Amino acid sequence: MITEKIKTLKKQSKMTAHDLSEKSGIPLPTIHKLLSGETKNPKYDTLKAVVAAMDYQLQLEPIQTEGTDHYSDQEIQMMVLYRQLSADGQFLFAENLAQFIAYEQERIPKQPAQPTRELPLYLLPASAGVGSYLDSDQYEFRPFPVSAAPASAKYAVRITGDSMEPAFFNGDIVFVEPVADLNEGDVGIIVINSEGYIKQYRDQQFISFNPKYPPILPKAYDSVRIAGRVLSKYHQTQ
Repeated sequence: MITEKIKTLKKQSKMTAHDLSEKSGIPLPTIHKLLSGETKNPKYDTLKAVVAAMDYQLQLEPIQTEGTDHYSDQEIQMMVLYRQLSADGQFLFAENLAQFIAYEQERIPKQPAQPTRELPLYLLPASAGVGSYLDSDQYEFRPFPVSAAPASAKYAVRITGDSMEPAFFNGDIVFVEPVADLNEGDVGIIVINSEGYIKQYRDQQFISFNPKYPPILPKAYDSVRIAGRVLSKYHQTQ
């Protein structure tokens, strides 16, 4: 139960009920009722304020489902309100919600499916080996909207790390045109000693946009190959 979780957090934070009241702005009698279990259905805002006072974030189970991010505050608040309904109330809520969804689906015109084309999607860093675009077999074919993928793009790469922030973030997908050389200022996919990187080519160096990473200046004995020029970034809403 949420009350037991809050009592556990209170013990871990070594805060008194008075401390919680003072830091959260919740009246002390309300804190006492919450901790004693006298309040059976505490308000969401009360719970959130008390938990935040202990430097935690309120998360109600289940907070995740496979393949999704955390629920938003609004979704959590809806769950809290739903759980306060009687069994009859929950039944009526679900029935009306199903009717509303059906109404929305009928009212909103369906968008025609966009034409797509499949491209190999690689993951950086890539290991050398089998002689494909990034010398890696770590890829999957994925469909992309034709309107989003440049015609000259032959593969896509999912970026890892933060070295190219704020232009490219961890998890971003970029479209790549295979080329043997980069022009000054181009952003490219480079394989150095069997490791794949996304970097900007400038002054005969490979530059990170994030200033905490120094430029890469390959040594004479390094194996360097340009795998392609980055054409654009794929936006998931496209």
